[in-house]
Amino acid sequence: GTSWHNANSIVREGFDHRTCQSAFYGAGVYFACAACKSHQYTCDQQHKIKKCCQCQCDRTVIIARVALGDSYVATETRKNERRPPVRSDLSGTYDSIVVKPGMIKGHHKQQIHQEYVTFDKEQAYPCYVVQYSV
Repeated sequence: GTSWHNANSIVREGFDHRTCQSAFYGAGVYFACAACKSHQYTCDQQHKIKKCCQCQCDRTVIIARVALGDSYVATETRKNERRPPVRSDLSGTYDSIVVKPGMIKGHHKQQIHQEYVTFDKEQAYPCYVVQYSV
């Protein structure tokens, strides 16, 4: 989820991880299969109060196609990271990070939704922009 203004920028310029702020699994672009997870990030007020608000405003979600490639499955948080981890055979970095539901070391509570994190602009593109009201 995002704002209408950000959605227009993403449609024009693509998903750009360089504009992302650090989060639990690094400064990448986050995707989720569950619409309820994306909904948590659809209100401008949410960023100020750090939780999903119940305000009556228009919400925007982007339905995207994402190429995950060879994904690293997260077992702990990766705050302050700017790219996926290096493969164990040292043949380069993974292409993305997959975070599965459950306990994750360093997370303040249980991970509820499956999430995907990419760090390359070419890995995802917006297919649809959906605007709705609650």
